[in-house]
This record gives sequence, C-alpha cells and structure tokens, in this order.
Amino acid sequence: MGLSSVMRIGLSGMSAAENVLRVVADNLVNTQTNGFKQSSVSLTSQQPQTLSLGSAPTAGSGGTNPTQLGSGVTTSGVTTDFSQGTIAVTSDSLDLALQGDGFLILEGRTGEHLFTRNGSLQRNGANELVTASGDRVLGFGVDENFELDDTELVPLTIRIGSVAASEDGTAAVLTSFQVDSDGTIHGGFTDGVTRTLGQIRVARFANSGGLENVGNDHFSAGSNSGLPVQSSPGSAGAASITSGAIELSNVDVGENLISLILAENQFRASRLVFDTGEKLLDTLINLRRKE
Repeated sequence: MGLSSVMRIGLSGMSAAENVLRVVADNLVNTQTNGFKQSSVSLTSQQPQTLSLGSAPTAGSGGTNPTQLGSGVTTSGVTTDFSQGTIAVTSDSLDLALQGDGFLILEGRTGEHLFTRNGSLQRNGANELVTASGDRVLGFGVDENFELDDTELVPLTIRIGSVAASEDGTAAVLTSFQVDSDGTIHGGFTDGVTRTLGQIRVARFANSGGLENVGNDHFSAGSNSGLPVQSSPGSAGAASITSGAIELSNVDVGENLISLILAENQFRASRLVFDTGEKLLDTLINLRRKE
C-alpha cells in the first residue's frame, strides 16, 4: 500500500471533483432550456482499510478504538431536482406550462412512452401536437360526436379548417382552439359551438428521482421510479396546465457557481495530494538507486 495508496486517494478526489464539475457545467449551460431540471452530485467516502478492530474495556484495560485508514472518495449518486421552475407568459397558445407534480406523456420514435416538463409544443404536418424533437403528445382523443374516448392514449391532433356538422345541417369549420387547466382542448367552430378536441394527460411517479434522462428534456421510467400513474391535469394532486406560458429551467445559478468553486478547490487539493505522493515515491526510488 504505502505511498501508492496516497496517490490513489488523490486520484479518487480528482475523479469525484471532475464528476461534480461535469454536472455543474451541464446545469449552467441549460439555464435557458425550458423545463430543464438541475442535478446535484452526492459524494461518499470509500471503505477504509482497517488495521485493527479495537477492543472492549476489560478489568485490566480501558479498551481501544479501531484503527482505520481512509481510502478516498467516490460518487454515490447524481440526483435530479424536480422542483417547480418559474412560469413565464408567452404569446403562443401551444406553450403549456405544468404547475405541480407530473409530466406530459409522449410517444417516442419506437412507440415507447417518454415524459417531459418542457411544454413548448407545435403542430406537425399531420396536425399532431409534438415537441421540438418531434415526439408526439399523448392524451385522450374524441369520437365522431366529439366525446372523449378514455379507452387508450392516442396522439393528439388539432386540425384547423376541419369540418363538423352543425345543428342546422350546415358545415361548421374549426377556426380556433384553447387548452384548459385540466388539459381539455376546446375547439371554436364557425357556428359558435365549442367542441371538445381531446384531453392532454399527465403522469406522475412514486419516485421521480428514479427516472432516466434520455436527452431532449425527456425522461423514461427507470427501475426505481415506479410505474407512471396517469390522471387528468389538476386532479388528485397532479400538475395543472397553463396555456400560453412555459416553465423555465429551475437552475439556481448562484448555487451552482458556489459548487463550481468548491469542486475546483477539491480538484486542486486532490492534485496536490497526488503530486506529494508521487514526489515521495520518487524520493524512495532514488534512495534505492543510491544503495
């Protein structure tokens, strides 16, 4: 062990500091990313080397404490902070901000379900609601009578210019829409009647920290997240929806800058430990050469 173990301890400190710097850097560069959730690194000491276990007090001895030498530090986890971000008002009715616990449900490229807090949506060429990366937003569709069909999740569509039969038998054209706080999409038709076009659903997890980040502000269910629990926005404690607004990144710049400085200091100190061990080892090697 000896000096080589000192160098390994220094390396463990540099590696841990590098992980902190990487997470902090990712947080800071995403301060302008809608719906982004910052992360933090948890560090823990490695299992020490035990030289002696110690002994209990006896009639002739007061006992001894265990003798243990530290083995360095390691990264025990990276935790995502899913706290609420600031809500900013926009002029786009397809910007949907979630307030509270929950995620929009998306359909990934291979049909898998993904989840996001980034509600900056748009319509594609098929009039489907999609994210900026092209993943479809899922919810309840409607039947031919504009009644919600809650049997399965389907991609939501808003077909401006589509036609419905009015009460007098004439054609009513869809000209506008709005999204309520419960996720219901209402369409305004030329006959003055408002018809339901669908409903956005949200999903919650027993442990949001167990979600896996798959990029593009999207998450997938993880081994320790629990299964998604679907509900209507605003019901049973689920997040409500604000149309014409967007949830901003929840990155705390000041907090992350402090973490950046502390990680830099940790890296420098760990490098000093490594360099000291290396110099002393060189000294021992040179002593042996002189012999």
